[in-house]
Amino acid sequence: METLATLEEFERTVTDKVIAGLHQRFADYECRGVGVRDLGDADQFVNRILDAAPAPHLWYEQFGAFWVSPSS
Repeated sequence: METLATLEEFERTVTDKVIAGLHQRFADYECRGVGVRDLGDADQFVNRILDAAPAPHLWYEQFGAFWVSPSS
């Protein structure tokens, strides 16, 4: 596991990996014949991705590293 010193380093690492993952996913979509119209609105697509990202829980400051995501 890579230890990053700053939030900026973490953001850059996550962003690079998400971009690489999306490139792979979109290549797979293309191979399967999925079109832009099948994906819907780009802003809604991005919002679905961001909604899945964990966020600090309301109790984070009281109890420490406690995260919440829509799937938890």
